[in-house]
Amino acid sequence: MSRQQQQPQARQRQKRDPLGVEDQARLKERLNASYAPDILSIARHFGEQPSARSARVVDIDSSGITIEWQWTEVSEAKPSTDDMRFAFREVTGAGSVLQEVSSLASEAHRALGLPNEPQLTVDKKEVDAKSLVDFSFKLPGVLPMAGVLLGLCLVGYLALVSEVHPGLVFMRRLISQTTCYHILVTTLIVHALEAGAVYAFCYLLKTIQPQQMNTENQIKWTIGGAVFGIFCLHDFISRVRRQFMLAGAR
Repeated sequence: MSRQQQQPQARQRQKRDPLGVEDQARLKERLNASYAPDILSIARHFGEQPSARSARVVDIDSSGITIEWQWTEVSEAKPSTDDMRFAFREVTGAGSVLQEVSSLASEAHRALGLPNEPQLTVDKKEVDAKSLVDFSFKLPGVLPMAGVLLGLCLVGYLALVSEVHPGLVFMRRLISQTTCYHILVTTLIVHALEAGAVYAFCYLLKTIQPQQMNTENQIKWTIGGAVFGIFCLHDFISRVRRQFMLAGAR
């Protein structure tokens, strides 16, 4: 392939890469300067070279990272050098690249029997803790709760009781029993759908980020959505939107 053909393809790959040249350079410098022991652990484990004495990142982009390490054989005076390319899953930016490297370092530490977590993993957890929204359950206000419960009880009473209390006869004249029954059924269906959606999202969140969601809060949010509907879900949806905004800003 001619050089004229290679250059457009190289520019096209660079354009598609979510990591720009400056981002790649910053990541490489940061990993080599601040997390050299973690990079060395990756080289020792995955490179099957426990005697490696130094390692560094020589190339990094959204597709993977290349690590080079040195070691000295007993029978040789000069150090030997080797390198390995580690492929990433699909990444969207610097944060997800650091997460990939953190996962490699954590696996290497466990395999090597090192007692402490990699520094990169520790730092990543601290950053994540600041950018993760708290999904602890919170009841809506007293007035919304009272209004919803009173409304459900009233509609249910008018829908299921033919001879209503004399004080509610005027409401029966305004809304027939059949209409109240349809309102009750529709409300219950909507609340059930809301509860199902909340349960599914909480389950997904618990799987991806267990530090954000546990079974207790999942049950509370589901029951809250089933009983109080949008008055409970408004807070939940606001937290979800805030989490997506924080994730997009990382």
